[in-house]
Amino acid sequence: MNEPESLASPLSLHAAGDNDFSDEPLLTANRASKALNLPLYYFIKTAKRKALGLPFYCVNRLVRFRLGELHQWQLAYAQKLQEEKNAALDEGGTDA
Repeated sequence: MNEPESLASPLSLHAAGDNDFSDEPLLTANRASKALNLPLYYFIKTAKRKALGLPFYCVNRLVRFRLGELHQWQLAYAQKLQEEKNAALDEGGTDA
């Protein structure tokens, strides 16, 4: 019995390393918003997606997301915000 082949190209699999999400389903903005408990406009508004650095895919004119990539983004973004907050506290910023 043959195993099904991945739809991802060998180059994208190499670039992805251990984080291959190629067999993960693509989610709509609504589902991604609900899954991560984030505001819907983060996923719908093009400028907000780009400002936040959200990973997304364009399928024709549709925008889709992979949950695994979004989860990794969420962890990295939370760490970035925490580092910025700590730097502001060290400098004696307005939050001190």
